[in-house]
Amino acid sequence: MDRVRLAIVGCGNISQLNAPGYLQHPRCDVVALCDTDPERAERRAREWSITPRIYKDLEQVLDDRSVDAVELLTPTWLHAEQIIAALEAGKHVSCQKPLAVSVAEADRIAAAVARARTTFRVTENFLYYPPIVKAKELLDAGVIGEPSLVRIHTTRVRHITGQAMDVDPDAMIWRRDRGRNPGGPLYDDGVHKYATAAYWIGEIGDISAIVTHGSDIIMETPAAAMWRFKGRDCLGIVDYTYAPEMTIRSRYYRADEFFEIHGTRGIIWVTRGTGEMLDMPAVMLIRGAETVSYQVPADWRLGFDGAAVDFIDSLLAGRQPAQDIHTAKHVLQVPLAIYEASRIGRPVAPDSMK
Repeated sequence: MDRVRLAIVGCGNISQLNAPGYLQHPRCDVVALCDTDPERAERRAREWSITPRIYKDLEQVLDDRSVDAVELLTPTWLHAEQIIAALEAGKHVSCQKPLAVSVAEADRIAAAVARARTTFRVTENFLYYPPIVKAKELLDAGVIGEPSLVRIHTTRVRHITGQAMDVDPDAMIWRRDRGRNPGGPLYDDGVHKYATAAYWIGEIGDISAIVTHGSDIIMETPAAAMWRFKGRDCLGIVDYTYAPEMTIRSRYYRADEFFEIHGTRGIIWVTRGTGEMLDMPAVMLIRGAETVSYQVPADWRLGFDGAAVDFIDSLLAGRQPAQDIHTAKHVLQVPLAIYEASRIGRPVAPDSMK
């Protein structure tokens, strides 16, 4: 394969972040756009200055022999059927997170991946976000010694300033449907955080959690989960809060993250993620009396660019990109275990979620 001919399936909010990396890649051609609303696909084509074929149904994309790969940016409850159909049609598949709405669906996808002769991955932009990558480099270099605790805090707000992306509120309709969505932010957004923790340290073990459930499925605050990483003397904590009376800077969504990694010789902070709440360097290394700042690029969209580049480069090189089916399944099991641990009031192993 000398070039990758890509179809983007789903032209809603998240396509604005996923598409630029593909459009900028010198060996990728976005040859088709697909959306249940063809006018939306046509609008994206104009915005991106491309002239792709416009399709309304995934079946049309899969019948197009000139399409090598698909990027599925569709609601999560559609993922399993769409992934399996695309793999069976001989397409390479990248799919927006989360992988699926249940472990049973994940297992069906895994079986299809095992049968396929093409490549599958879940798009996980946090794994390519430069501050998170820099923290991984520092960890691997041993600058803070042996890690003992990772904390990932998410602040959700009602108001932001500096928004640079149009957000269609219709995207929240299916997310509020408990018949199509197994959870709120701890599931839909939390998979980013569990993937990051696993990327930094390793697989997540038994989880204890307290999750506050509001009348609206997308309100799960305050909430906190804690675990021990498998085979490591290191704990992980993910927590969510809501500050409806606070306004933050954010170009994309109404949230921001703060990451801490504690070790035997120091601490790493990643001070921004989705938003730009803090006026601090994006990455800071704290070693007692010494603090080192790293001014790495910190536009959250860059993680999406990196994810697109890795998918195309992996297809050209014939290698597996992150995140493969096995990692994606584990990351899906984590929020399901969090919900169960909160419900029963005792630790739950992600692997026990079936």
